[in-house]
Amino acid sequence: MFHATILRDVGRPLRVSGQVVPYDLQVLREHVFARGPRATRLEVRLPASLRAAFVRALRDLEQRGIELVLEP
Repeated sequence: MFHATILRDVGRPLRVSGQVVPYDLQVLREHVFARGPRATRLEVRLPASLRAAFVRALRDLEQRGIELVLEP
């Protein structure tokens, strides 16, 4: 399971939780992109064993200017 916080330049953060499965990762991705250009950082807590799959699924975030921060 992951717990994510989407942070923006202004406004309150959005918190999203789910499993590291395609559907939940797509929902997370849609929430990040729905925040528009103001979504600047995605902080995620998840077990180390799931990090590689998570990063692979969301690898294009940094290309779009969103900082991905993985927390233990």
